Amino acid sequence: MKSILLTIIFLVFCGGLYYASKQKWGIESNVPEGVKVLNEIEKTGVPQFELEDLTGKKVKLKDYADKVVLINFWASWCEPCVDEFPTLIKLIKHFKGEMVLLAVSADYTESDMKNFIKAFDIDDPFIKVMWDKDKTVATSFGTKILPETYVLGHNLKLERKIIGVDQWFSTEALEFFQAIIDAQ
Repeated sequence: MKSILLTIIFLVFCGGLYYASKQKWGIESNVPEGVKVLNEIEKTGVPQFELEDLTGKKVKLKDYADKVVLINFWASWCEPCVDEFPTLIKLIKHFKGEMVLLAVSADYTESDMKNFIKAFDIDDPFIKVMWDKDKTVATSFGTKILPETYVLGHNLKLERKIIGVDQWFSTEALEFFQAIIDAQ
């Protein structure tokens, strides 16, 4: 009995030392906020959101649980965003309804976003362009760098997070997305 009590006291003591050392050296506080958010997304799922598209219709992420979803955070003033946007559109059109693009703009004004979009053929029911006026959606995803894209599989499961420009219509990308679609 005495040895059990000593073992418990020893374990509590060691646990206290471990906790104190984490606090003293700030181990938890050194983790970047974006990593914390991504860890939380992996545990609990992607943040749900609702924004209006260009026509004023409410777009809810949860309505696309049966599709592969790309959530692309972008802005018209972001040169890399401008470069990759045409390949995102081409990718969505290629998969003819198997995927949806939720393009969430971080533009300063709604007119900047709308003027940018006029240059592209987005007449597709699976391309939704929305303005995140107060950046609450981007913040909920931990987005700080544009472009940033979240690839969600069926049931809105996070498959991949991509920071920066990607070649969305490459052979490798098409194979990757086909595999996600087929995994249904």
